[in-house]
Amino acid sequence: MSLPLRWHDVVVDDLRRVRSEFGGEAFEQARRVIASLPGDPLLGEWLTQHVQTGDLSTCRKVKLGPDEITPDGVNLGPSLRLVYRLLPSNTDARQVEVLCIGPRRDLIAYAVAAERLQQD
Repeated sequence: MSLPLRWHDVVVDDLRRVRSEFGGEAFEQARRVIASLPGDPLLGEWLTQHVQTGDLSTCRKVKLGPDEITPDGVNLGPSLRLVYRLLPSNTDARQVEVLCIGPRRDLIAYAVAAERLQQD
């Protein structure tokens, strides 16, 4: 089964930022994940409601990009998150919509995704 794919209007800008801030390899990884979502819409992990970002329980996330290393050498794991949702609902998926690709740090990707959901 392959679902149609769409993305929020500014996801193209997100990809440009990924390329400029995280490099070509992270950009290609993000592109591959996006391309795989129509055939594997359950790829990502479910998100929930979070005090700092709001309700993202209709969304999923995929971790990607280079690992983020703290100044004291602690590896925090992949530095980027791709947030997407299934439309019209989680139980009746007919389309995949990519909402955001952004940094994991400070919950940036999640806050941006929540903001874009509110705009819709």
